Amino acid sequence: MKIIKKSIFIGALALALGTSAQAMDTVLYTKMVNDTVHEVRGGFVPNVKRYIKMQKQLVQLGVAGSKEYIMQHPEHADILGLVVDNADNMMKMTLDEIEDQWHQGKFLKSHGHDVTQMDHFGELFSLMDSIIHPATAYIALKEYKRTSNTAYLDRTAAELIEVVEHIAQIGKKGQGTKLTSNH
Repeated sequence: MKIIKKSIFIGALALALGTSAQAMDTVLYTKMVNDTVHEVRGGFVPNVKRYIKMQKQLVQLGVAGSKEYIMQHPEHADILGLVVDNADNMMKMTLDEIEDQWHQGKFLKSHGHDVTQMDHFGELFSLMDSIIHPATAYIALKEYKRTSNTAYLDRTAAELIEVVEHIAQIGKKGQGTKLTSNH
């Protein structure tokens, strides 16, 4: 996978230069999630384009954190690489498709990875969800923009509330990765 080779190269370069790969700002991520949840809970989002763009940024932060994790845990490069490599494709799906393929784990299962056997609040699963949930929120917000149906705002809030729980777990389970929390 091209993303994994590039990530390993960047990680090796960072080690050679005596720097660390600090890719995911969990404070910024959480702030963006909280801002979106606060806005969508109002039942009307006048500047929906701003929040759609914010979901893309959240996906990018999740991808960056996942690449950092891959550098430090190459044993998970196969599964997390699949998520990273498909982040853009997720945002092109319908809500039903992303639910089936990513939330239910069918895409990963078709590649030999059973997500039901993973620790739901482990770092690996949490990083996967740091991409999958905002990608789902992105789709829901685009549907809200298209239809003005507030049920899509409820779905956005639900997706993002769940991902905050995952972000809080990153680095906590003694798995060796402490992603940055820039203040």
